[in-house]
Amino acid sequence: MNIEIENYWELLALHKSLMAVKFDEYSCLREAQGSPFTASLAFKVFDLLVSQSLDEGKDKQAEDWLAWQQADRSRTETELLMKHIAEAEWWGDAETLHRDKYIKDFMAPLILNEDVFNEISGSC
Repeated sequence: MNIEIENYWELLALHKSLMAVKFDEYSCLREAQGSPFTASLAFKVFDLLVSQSLDEGKDKQAEDWLAWQQADRSRTETELLMKHIAEAEWWGDAETLHRDKYIKDFMAPLILNEDVFNEISGSC
């Protein structure tokens, strides 16, 4: 399967639409927020944004995207993850691998720094 995206601006619109669904505190699509399918799409779109920026010779723009991708405890997206975990009945009984995958899928295309990731996975 393929989808044809005409230009950087369409790609950016798709990225923003995904982020609106994934990180809306009042989302009526909570199942999309931690979905591995939504995560996969988010990473693919993000990677295309970086590569398109590089292809257009916009190295600074690509660097800015990569910097944006790095997440820590202060990000609103991380706060939303913590809220979802606190409300998740299954979290306390979940194995570490399941927790880790959920964190990565929920945060996609953002990547939590290792210390915060480990803290969330092990302590919540």
